[in-house]
Amino acid sequence: MSGVIFFEDRADQICARLGIGRESVRRIGLGLCYSDQGVDADLVHTTRGAGDDLAMSVLVEGQPMDVHGQGIPVPTDFGLRNRLDKWTESSDGDPIGTGEGVLIGVVDSGIVPNPWLTGGFLAAPDDFESRIAGRHTEPDDDSPNSPLEIGHGTFATGLILQQAPAAGVWVERALGADGTATARKVLEKAETLARRGVDILNLSLGAFADDPAAHDVMARMVSELQRINPKMVIVAAAGNLPRTAPDADTFQVPGLFWPAALPWGVVAVGAVDRSGNRLAPWSNRGPWLDLAAPGTDLVSTYIDGCLRPPDGSWTAFHGWARWSGTSFATAVASGAIAAVMTGPKGPRSAEEAVYALRSGEYASGWVEADGDSPRIPVVKLRKWPGSDEAS
Repeated sequence: MSGVIFFEDRADQICARLGIGRESVRRIGLGLCYSDQGVDADLVHTTRGAGDDLAMSVLVEGQPMDVHGQGIPVPTDFGLRNRLDKWTESSDGDPIGTGEGVLIGVVDSGIVPNPWLTGGFLAAPDDFESRIAGRHTEPDDDSPNSPLEIGHGTFATGLILQQAPAAGVWVERALGADGTATARKVLEKAETLARRGVDILNLSLGAFADDPAAHDVMARMVSELQRINPKMVIVAAAGNLPRTAPDADTFQVPGLFWPAALPWGVVAVGAVDRSGNRLAPWSNRGPWLDLAAPGTDLVSTYIDGCLRPPDGSWTAFHGWARWSGTSFATAVASGAIAAVMTGPKGPRSAEEAVYALRSGEYASGWVEADGDSPRIPVVKLRKWPGSDEAS
């Protein structure tokens, strides 16, 4: 058996889901509970109905909106104030920490060097994405199309450091150029970061319940990560809903997306639309959501060079782009956790910071309950000089 930590306000749901006796649950503070009865070993250490090798081949994908047909990153002429100025106050006067001393792990597509990120991330040579030609003239038409999710990790890392400019981000490359990876690959990279002692693990990726093994594999992964680093907080994307048809403005019904939908061990993040108080129509949702964050038309660091999406034309990027997705709402939330850990009410642990955010601290508003989705706070997006003028 393996003990499990979860939020107190979900105790009944989690006990029913995992077969835990309610009498075994005890409060440990900060809105958290613990049960030493834990998760059945069959769930944590094996995968029902499949051999281990087959189960760990569950396909995991990143969650920018281009995966499901809402376009590609849009280039923008942009320049943020030097990140190393280390703000101590947000533009609207709310005090906020800089994330100094906090280490955030990112399992993603890797990273591309960008001057604004210098000094803010750690990555081994194998964790850099394939270099993009620094040409700003269109290559010939015989050149191959660009991978769907190139720059995904770079974009997410930039958002984390916009929220917590003095934090450190440790990047591990798991997703391939097509934005997918096996669960085994993701677990290997996540375990590496957990053993390095990261405070926050950002997972802007996951797997829908279409694969019957996905739940058990992701539960196993989270349980193992908690065992390795019990103090680490895992922040995961709620997932993006596919369109009902390629050109439709409607999206499929919400569904379970792992690991975000696990009722324990994960902070699940959905994306709000431009209004800031409604979930975006393409953002997945459910009773397991913990936080919402801006995830529509965000601006962040990107590649420097020309890209051509499938069925698209060549576009020149100059280190910045706009992009949407629960991937990026998740990065905003991870950075906010680091900032709250080091704010004027700190120092606080990552768990304490999550509890503060779930209670509405450093929120721009709330998404009201809708169906089985709970009322959740919207993490505030840090404003930088010039950000409103980005084009």
